[in-house]
Amino acid sequence: MAHLLVIESWVEGTGRLLPETLKRLGHEYTFVTRNETHYNDENTKEIHPIFLNAKCTHVLETNNVEELIHSLKELHSKEKFDGVLTICDYYIDTVAQVAKALKLPQAFSDNVSNERHKHYVREAIETAGLPNAKFFVTRSWLETKESADKLGYPLIVKPSDLASSAFVKLVHSEAELKQAFEDLETFTHNFRGQAREPLWLLEEYLSGEEVSVEAVTYQGKTTVIGITDKSVTGAPYFIEDGHMFPAALNSTLVKKIQEYVVKVLKAVGHNHGISHTEIKITREGLRVIEINPRPGGNYIAELIEHVTGINMLDVHVNLATNVEPDLSSAENKKGSAAIKFLVPPSKGKLKTLQDKNSLDSNEKILRWTMKDVCGLEVDDPIDNACYLGHVIAQDLEGLRAREIAETALAKLKLEYA
Repeated sequence: MAHLLVIESWVEGTGRLLPETLKRLGHEYTFVTRNETHYNDENTKEIHPIFLNAKCTHVLETNNVEELIHSLKELHSKEKFDGVLTICDYYIDTVAQVAKALKLPQAFSDNVSNERHKHYVREAIETAGLPNAKFFVTRSWLETKESADKLGYPLIVKPSDLASSAFVKLVHSEAELKQAFEDLETFTHNFRGQAREPLWLLEEYLSGEEVSVEAVTYQGKTTVIGITDKSVTGAPYFIEDGHMFPAALNSTLVKKIQEYVVKVLKAVGHNHGISHTEIKITREGLRVIEINPRPGGNYIAELIEHVTGINMLDVHVNLATNVEPDLSSAENKKGSAAIKFLVPPSKGKLKTLQDKNSLDSNEKILRWTMKDVCGLEVDDPIDNACYLGHVIAQDLEGLRAREIAETALAKLKLEYA
């Protein structure tokens, strides 16, 4: 049994799965956060699993790495940690620095700081001579405007250092570009209170199907677990509203995607850890959208386990404790599993969500969860934080899990006050 140090977490998705994973594997953990209330739902009295399963919780300033390392050295001398991890994008680099300072194993690559910044990934792919989206990195409005004119509209504006598709926007004109620029300019700190890097990443708009490649790298060797499909709500924002594993692709294309991603991971220096690489299949060929050096969010880890038996969070924990993960069942895929999210169409005050009973009577729905929407005020949906709930479906015989999930969710009726 190991005693792990967990520094911050996601609130939903893998944030709820990790505590139970650690408990099931027989490990204990100490949780460190700067803000306990971040994990509370003001609409319920539920205690988040990250607190329920922790050996203890310490409130420390996780946004000041130097101060955090000083505090954790004292804590480590008393409690003796065996490894350090997180699953929250905003603290991956923090974990890497803490692990180095405390001489502890961790689940990320040596180059994880660069992997976390989208413009560094673009530059590394370009340097390696691999197929890449056209892009510009800018730091002022004049530079942004001039770069957009060179790139041409429509184009994508995105931050380099955020997650969950936040502030990723498709723009068609200089006026829309100016608005997107100003939106990011005024967003000086991310959702965890960390100062943002003041730059804008402009990319050509890539048309085509989007998938993600789930892989594990151990001591420099990468094993591709499979490919997940993705659906998004569409412009101007790109909110992920569904996934299926494995994606319904022909074997030739699957091989091309896998080979491309392995080359890209090598180019960016990814030598250890799980990777969730988003790929666009365009007419011109394969292009990277971004690389995430951690398990895929939005319960993708759960979908993978239903199909392969491989628990990606188990793998993540193993990597953080220097244990080689068993990936032998990656080739033994059985059927498909899918998730579909309920996204509110617009802002407003919600009244009811009808026909939830239909989910209970559907034997192909493995589980579902929905918020109590009565009287709930919602904002315009602009990123993945807007979800009101989700359903997870399975097709043991083939690749119809997405269709099953979408049909089930379509029967629900969301009403505004």
